[in-house]
Amino acid sequence: MPQYNIIFESKENVHGMVPRAHDWVEYACVLKVKDGGKLPVSLDMKFIPPHPFIVNMPEEHSIKAESISDLYWKVVKFLAKYGVEFRG
Repeated sequence: MPQYNIIFESKENVHGMVPRAHDWVEYACVLKVKDGGKLPVSLDMKFIPPHPFIVNMPEEHSIKAESISDLYWKVVKFLAKYGVEFRG
């Protein structure tokens, strides 16, 4: 199995809001883009406390996708699963 090189890496922050409680959720993330493979884009997410009052978010989560656009669509769906609206 070939090893692919990382061609782009950056630190990102993902913010969301729980509308019912007006609590904010924040993840510190590392975005990586590789030069090949089926899912070359990945986002490793680590939760920044405190937890919102209503939901208990996962401490860590990883998402892989075909493109950056597809990756952020998966982030929106991940947050929506816990009742959180994506805010950037």
